[in-house]
Amino acid sequence: MRSIEREFYHGARGPRPSDAESWRLVFDRDAGTLLVRHEWNSERHAGVDEFGIGEFLTQDGGPQNALLALLFGQATANGTAA
Repeated sequence: MRSIEREFYHGARGPRPSDAESWRLVFDRDAGTLLVRHEWNSERHAGVDEFGIGEFLTQDGGPQNALLALLFGQATANGTAA
């Protein structure tokens, strides 16, 4: 898969410094799709999930807010600048 990726959120996932998670916006050039990839590593387990952009943005949280800020800056829900 040829892709372009940009990390937009990184956070702690446990007490150890290596317990972390990252969220990336990924454009798959071959398939022509845009998705969100969530990767995490903790003492108990590690993994990767992928979400369609629409599915991801219907959820509420820090990663979603970070992606919206990356894409639209400080725009508010009604379309005006904050």
